Amino acid sequence: MADGGLARVRTPGGRLSADQARAVANAAETLGSGVIDLTNRANLQIRGLPLDAGPGLGERLAAVGLYTGGEADRRRNVLLDPLAGLDPMEVVDLRPLASAVADALGSSDFAADLSPKFSVALDGGGRAGLAATASDLTLLAFRDGEGRVALALALASRPLGVATRPEAAVAAILAVAGAAAALGPDTRARDLAPHVVAADLVASGLAATGADVAWPSEVRPIFGALPPSRSRSRAAVAIPVAVGRLDARQLRWLADRADQDGDGALVLAPWSAVVLPGVAPGRTADLLRQSEAAGFPPVAVVERLTVVACAGAPSCVRAREPAKAVGLALLARAAASGLAPLARVHLSACGKGCAGPADADLLLLGASDAPGWTLHARAAPRRPGPVLGRLPAADADAILDWLQRRG
Repeated sequence: MADGGLARVRTPGGRLSADQARAVANAAETLGSGVIDLTNRANLQIRGLPLDAGPGLGERLAAVGLYTGGEADRRRNVLLDPLAGLDPMEVVDLRPLASAVADALGSSDFAADLSPKFSVALDGGGRAGLAATASDLTLLAFRDGEGRVALALALASRPLGVATRPEAAVAAILAVAGAAAALGPDTRARDLAPHVVAADLVASGLAATGADVAWPSEVRPIFGALPPSRSRSRAAVAIPVAVGRLDARQLRWLADRADQDGDGALVLAPWSAVVLPGVAPGRTADLLRQSEAAGFPPVAVVERLTVVACAGAPSCVRAREPAKAVGLALLARAAASGLAPLARVHLSACGKGCAGPADADLLLLGASDAPGWTLHARAAPRRPGPVLGRLPAADADAILDWLQRRG
């Protein structure tokens, strides 16, 4: 990385304690540049680290339970609906399963042979539609014809037509992950289809679903106050994080609010938000007002204007344009003007498209060998289509003006 070393802090299930969040903030500030990214798989990244910071950072993270060492840590790629246990619409709370899967993958005898990118997503059937996230293996909760909870499986977002019971889910996941590991560390879900419907997997609890499971077509980001569910008297608050970029001060602020207003936990959402559960219903509005004062964008803005951005310059050696900085300025300008358009904007400093593959209403695409941005409508970095215009330097007012005119 052009701005120094990068360390990914895995948070299986996206959940971490306030003390763990403070440890990350302190490490980012004292060892790195103080910049922290929230990834689209609900992990944290510490940026700007010296190349010899690894051992010291590992010790700090291990002391608060955020690093296990060796191959195991890189294999705990478990994404959980951040509203698990909070959403009254969910079929089942999969938080216990997320912990069990992370532990099982990390301690498996095939961990070293499994691709570090092999990912598992768990969707309890709630309104966020997390099962639409691109993952190697996805489990989606539903109720079968007898009203019992089952978990349907998909590989690379393609439903397999098989399901498992929650009590057999860990075994089924390990069977699929083991099949991937047996094919080698470069194996991903797209290579697995011929291997998963086999006798050894059936013995792991897989059976035909016997139901037409409705898979969500897209993730539905949720921000703001979340009212108490049927089983909980406390509310929660989903605080948006502009283009997934935090600084150490903001992460400490979230940790303090989790301790003082919530239940001491933070839950990272893959749509650039942090959920604080356990908040008194009467405190949610004030907490959201305080978040704006702490530099987080207003909910009313991000509910209309979605901005995703790659790391950009100066963080990435491929980038000439400061994608994150432009995205932050765009959301700030929209908030100040009160003119947030209903649109999705993607800032990609090159054609690699690190911020995600989804189409945007407006794509600003940079190039590694030339300054400036090209503009594309309803496009993604790897399939940009026709060029509609060009900006020698992207500024927030120019982007907002383009969006308003295209309206």
